[in-house]
Amino acid sequence: EFESRPIRLKQLLMRVPSRQALVCMFLALLEMVRLQAIQVRQEKLFGEIAVRKHTHFAAIMSEQAAVRDDWR
Repeated sequence: EFESRPIRLKQLLMRVPSRQALVCMFLALLEMVRLQAIQVRQEKLFGEIAVRKHTHFAAIMSEQAAVRDDWR
């Protein structure tokens, strides 16, 4: 189940201060979509894209934060 108040993607990204920060923000959003922590929706072709978080967003994100990084 998802929260009822979506935010427009354009509104979310318009205050990002640099191109590098914009890329990082967009990649972070894609990762949260992959984790099913957020949902994105576009009603029509070239229409506004809405973003909203899952009601269990905090639990999903804390679960991911607890995963150990074995990259070394």
